[in-house]
This record gives sequence, C-alpha cells and structure tokens, in this order.
Amino acid sequence: MQNDWKVQVSHEDGIIKYQNIEYRIGQILGSGASAKVYRAEKFINKIKQNEDVALRIQNRYFKPNYELLNQLKNFRWKNTTYPIENIAGGFLYTEYELFEGNLSQLETEKIKNNIFEIAKTIAEALFEIHNSKFIHFDVKPDNIVYKIDQQQKFKFALCDFSSIQPLDNALTQELFIEATPQFAPPEIEIQGYSINTDQSCDIWSLGMSLYNLYSEKFMFTQDNLDKKKDQDFIDSIVDRDIQDQKLKLLIQQSLKVQKDERINAKDFIDQIKNPQNERNQTFQKQSSYKSTQFSQSLVQSTKAIELKKQEIVNQQNLIKIPILQSLIEEASKIIQNNSNKIDNNNAITQKRQKQSCLLDIPNIIF
Repeated sequence: MQNDWKVQVSHEDGIIKYQNIEYRIGQILGSGASAKVYRAEKFINKIKQNEDVALRIQNRYFKPNYELLNQLKNFRWKNTTYPIENIAGGFLYTEYELFEGNLSQLETEKIKNNIFEIAKTIAEALFEIHNSKFIHFDVKPDNIVYKIDQQQKFKFALCDFSSIQPLDNALTQELFIEATPQFAPPEIEIQGYSINTDQSCDIWSLGMSLYNLYSEKFMFTQDNLDKKKDQDFIDSIVDRDIQDQKLKLLIQQSLKVQKDERINAKDFIDQIKNPQNERNQTFQKQSSYKSTQFSQSLVQSTKAIELKKQEIVNQQNLIKIPILQSLIEEASKIIQNNSNKIDNNNAITQKRQKQSCLLDIPNIIF
C-alpha cells in the first residue's frame, strides 16, 4: 500500500527533524503495546523552546489514525493532553504537553488528598469530549497524568487517545475496542467486538479508576470478570472499601450495570460541587436502604449458621462423621448463598501498577 500521507522525517543520534522543528530525545517516560513516550527538548528554527515536551513515537498506525489525531488536535479539550504536532513519517510522532508521571506512580496519600480534584478534572475533560461526540474508551489511572504547577498545586489531565472513537461509530458499528479489562464496563467485549456502546462507558471507567485509586485494589481481575454484571456485588464492594461517603456515592452512581442508569459527566461535576443536591440525596437514601437489606440478609444467614451449629452440638452421636459432615456442608451452603454478593478481595488485592508491556521499536535507537 502506498503511504502517500507520510512526510519526510529524519532521525539520527537521538534527534528527530521535521521541516523547521527539531526534537532532541531524552529519557523514556512510558511504553505501551505500539508506542513509546520520551521527554524531548523542542527547537523551532534552531531556537530552544522554554519547556520540554512529551514525544510519542508509534510504530504501527494507519491513515485513519493519523487523520483522527489531526482532528483531535483542533479540539484542544480542557484537561487533556491534546496533540500539539502530528508528524507522519516511518513512525507517527505526536507531541504533547509534558507531565511528571501518571497516577499509577503517585503516592496514595497525595492521591487521596486530591481525589475530588482528580474526579472533577477528568469529568470536565470527559464532558468536553462527549459534547464533541467522541468516546475516550480507555479511562484508567495509567492514562491520568499529573504535574505540579508554578503555584505548587497539582495539575491533572487525561491522556492517551489511541482508543478514541466517534460516537456515531460506537452506536452503529461493531468495534474492536482496546480497553483495559479491569476498567472497562460490562458491555464491552474483551478480545471481541462490541456494538451499541456509548459515552457512559467512560463514566464507568472513571468510577472504577476512582475506586482503584482510593482503595488500592482492583475490583475485577481475569478470575471474576463475570461479576461485572452483578450490581449487588459491585455496590457491596464499594460500600465496604470506600469510607468517604461523598466519593462512595459518586462511584456507585458511575458503576451501574445498566448503562442508561449511570450518571453523566455534567451531573458528576455538579455533585462534586454541590453534594447536597436532590439527585444525590435520593440516591443516598436508595443506597442506605440497599445496604440495610444486605446487612439484614447477612444477620439472618449468621443466625441460621448458629442454629445449625447448635443442632450439631445436640446430636447424641457425634462420632458419626458423615452426619456431622453433612450438617457442616449444609451450613456452609447457607452462608455461601448469602455472602456471594460480597467478596473479601484478599486474593485480588494488589497495588496499582503499570499494565503495559515494553516494546522494542525497530529501526529507532536513542
């Protein structure tokens, strides 16, 4: 196939040259399945610019990817690392604003101290993306970057638009969406084609990211992805692991199995600013009622187990192991049936960590 959209780009000794622009490659900042991101000094007409930039170098791409990135460049969405330059050569070079790292690399204490600023910032980014009729499709801690500004305050932004799709495509076409399983909503087929998805996908992923950042746990792993469609399981895990009530409500309103029940980006922002609004109070009452029901169910199951234990004690012939074993198994089934809505997560608890793998990009060495 003729790559007629490509332009002449030269790279030698860690320097990328394109027309009057020159990038001098520094340390590697991150790596994914098809790209690496480097810190770079930028020169225009041989004049060094005041700030370094992040340069993403992608080795696999197609003409539609390049055209879409150029389209995104014109939006300049709030709180995003939008493309500044897209240079299509033998590789696709994309310049972004430089940040210090992503939230998977930030200390938990600093994350918790800024959790609502993170939530509001990313919701504002999604609000603008959704208003432009796009879906990000890969909101996760790895794709939220941070830096400290001149006022010594944290600045956060949403990055990595490699999975982005126009809303029209998501509604009408079967899409192979390269989303991250731990943060993708139940309607997205992992390693398969999804259809009739919409912008509520991003809201789910934001809610799951906030859960992960605050609790330092993954709610879902490869072993329990089927639980994504169990609303009671999701609500009970959030109720157990998130102590902050305001954050808990935001997350629970985001993690709805039925996508049309999820909060939208605008209401998400409003509830952070005005937590006592009518919708929030209504949802809080509903959550409290469901939590009470679940607690009562747990109490009932506990009483049932105690009764079974008493029956065992009252047996005249406890030496008959088969009878004792049968009663124990029956009691175990009762507690299992009543506690399957909540998982202790001990087996899947793990620190946030980078999910991407290293990639050796051919024919380019820095």
